[in-house]
Amino acid sequence: MDLVEVHFAAAGRTVFVQPGTTLLAAAGLAEVDVLTGCTRGMCGTDAARVAAEPADALEEPSPTERGTLDRMGVGGDCRLLCSARVRAGRVTVLGDAVAD
Repeated sequence: MDLVEVHFAAAGRTVFVQPGTTLLAAAGLAEVDVLTGCTRGMCGTDAARVAAEPADALEEPSPTERGTLDRMGVGGDCRLLCSARVRAGRVTVLGDAVAD
C-alpha cells in the first residue's frame, strides 16, 4: 500500500500517512496545530482550503461533512480536516477556509 503525502503549506511541514487517515490526524503527526471543535464534521471549526493531486486524492465528503461545508458557504476546494480522509497521491492543506 502506497503512503499518501500530506503537506501543510503554512507550517512548511510534510508527512506521509496511510490511506484512510484524516487530515486532522496527519496534522497531529506533522505537529501542526489545528483549531478544532466537535471533531465530528458538524461545527466547521477546522474547515480548510486544500489542493489534491490527483483530483481524487481525498475520499468524497460524507453527508455530514458536505452539509456543514454547504451551510458555511465555502468553496469546493474546502474540506473539514477532522472528516477528510486521504486516498492516494498528495494533498496540500493551503489554509483556513474562512480567514484566508
